[in-house]
Amino acid sequence: MIGLAKSQGGRLLNELTNREVAFTARNSFRAAMGIEVESVDAGSAVLSLPVKEHLLQTSRFVHGGVLAVMVDAVIGTAVRSLLPSGVTAVTAEMNINYIRPVKDGKIFARGQVVHQGASLLVGTANIEDEQGKLLATGRATFFVKT
Repeated sequence: MIGLAKSQGGRLLNELTNREVAFTARNSFRAAMGIEVESVDAGSAVLSLPVKEHLLQTSRFVHGGVLAVMVDAVIGTAVRSLLPSGVTAVTAEMNINYIRPVKDGKIFARGQVVHQGASLLVGTANIEDEQGKLLATGRATFFVKT
């Protein structure tokens, strides 16, 4: 049973969300990017990223690589939510389709696991702006390391 725990910004967080918040605190890459954990449930996750200057490319839009990182990160988070403690998974394959650019505000990555096998998990993700407009969509396969 997943219980409710600490509050973040006035909302209750479940144990999976707390575990991911702790994971993100130990992940210097996520910290450097500015990725924030919004919520995690079994097989799904929502991450966010405030758009900052260091994430923009020369045309003043968020770099496509940033959106790819968000696809990978949110699917990885959804995958981790289904794994026993101490078991890890790594990205084996990923693709992304860019829909529209974004230059400010906050972006949200919503990911879910669509297949869970013994050694491979497949997930999908949508990246949206604050108005819910689709910016990018992607899919990734993760390999469970035993």
